[in-house]
Amino acid sequence: MLMKRMIYTTKFISVLVFIALMLAACNKDEWKDDVDALKQPMPTGIVIMDAVSVTAVKGTSFQLRFRVNPSGVAVTEGNLELDLQNSDTYLLVPPTRSAFSAQSRASYVTPSDCYKITGVEPDRNGSGEILDGQWIVTIKTQGEGNFRNVSDLYLVMNYTDAAGVAHKVSSPVLPVQIVPTADEGVEFRYSLVQTLRTAHGELNPYILYTDVNTYRNASGGEWVYDISFITKAESQGEAMTLDWLTLHEKQYVSLIPKKDHELWTSLEEGKEKKVSTASQVAITDFGGTQKIIDLPITYCPRTVIIRRDMPIAELNANRDDIDYVIDLSAEAAEYGLTADMASHLTRRPTSIDFHGVFIDNFGIDEINTVGEDNTFVLQASPFIPDELTAGFITADADAAIANYILHSFPQYGNPLDKDTFQFLLDMEIRILINGGNRPKERMTI
Repeated sequence: MLMKRMIYTTKFISVLVFIALMLAACNKDEWKDDVDALKQPMPTGIVIMDAVSVTAVKGTSFQLRFRVNPSGVAVTEGNLELDLQNSDTYLLVPPTRSAFSAQSRASYVTPSDCYKITGVEPDRNGSGEILDGQWIVTIKTQGEGNFRNVSDLYLVMNYTDAAGVAHKVSSPVLPVQIVPTADEGVEFRYSLVQTLRTAHGELNPYILYTDVNTYRNASGGEWVYDISFITKAESQGEAMTLDWLTLHEKQYVSLIPKKDHELWTSLEEGKEKKVSTASQVAITDFGGTQKIIDLPITYCPRTVIIRRDMPIAELNANRDDIDYVIDLSAEAAEYGLTADMASHLTRRPTSIDFHGVFIDNFGIDEINTVGEDNTFVLQASPFIPDELTAGFITADADAAIANYILHSFPQYGNPLDKDTFQFLLDMEIRILINGGNRPKERMTI
């Protein structure tokens, strides 16, 4: 019996010695690594701080402060991901195909072409000290084309437990949206000419409308660019001063002529038919992107005098032609009243009040100012009841008078509310036709 016990004891000791030898053969560093891994805290949650939603201009970056629980978990750009769900893109034109990579729903994490992590760093207090467990992630917005994107964003952290099993932990949802740049979301509208003075004799502000674009998603839902995204407007130009107080409420800015600037003198004195200058106008959105225009500014007087010498033979030859007109568009263009003067306006109602004359067997009984594709023309329809036998001269006091108005209004203004109108052109066009036996050079004022 004693002998059996001795044998068992010997075997037991041999086993212990074998185990000890095996343990001794193990790498001490491996043991240390295993122990350290067991000591590392495992993340249990992510909390986004100080943000309930984010709106960012395309191409800019934003930062999120977040906390990983428990503290002590190391966060890097390599173990943090973005999960974008419910992504919806609005395009300036109805989409025919997706402009972005297809979003896979099979994976837990849905990467988006519109958002990208560009940096992760520890959060710090005002003294520069690291706040334990708090981090800042920088996210850049991106994408090609003129679009708006809305998504639900989750921060997802990847980690591996002590057993080597990969896990993910996610933050609560954060609604995010990318909006177009100022250059994409806003369209400038303006007239190529305005009258320098209003009907009341005041200097007439040059109007620059800031129309906003509309976007549509695949299901037909629409979104309109918000003009309040524009936070600043500036201008450069010697003769004009910018007033942008009406930008948010009425969707236009005004360039006010400087009262005593020498540029207006020649026009006011009747030495010039028009004067031109330029002002650079820049609007800036909350993301710092800009839309810039070198705005061409042309002013003409309120009273425009159009003179034309017509051969009597031509007038007589067309006396019975009801479609015959005297085209005065070239003379009008000398004042800046060109065919395309309203081509940069989307809302351009006009009105004309004409007072014809009839003296010495010649008169003008109708004026036309609307050409093909709603361009501007100036055409006079003569009335000649009997054949002209002698030349004639129309005195200034006998001019045919057309009171012509071109006005516009903000994009969402009421076209029936005169208080919202801006009178861009409010002028008196005086037409004097002289008849002669042969063509003469045009007279100028």
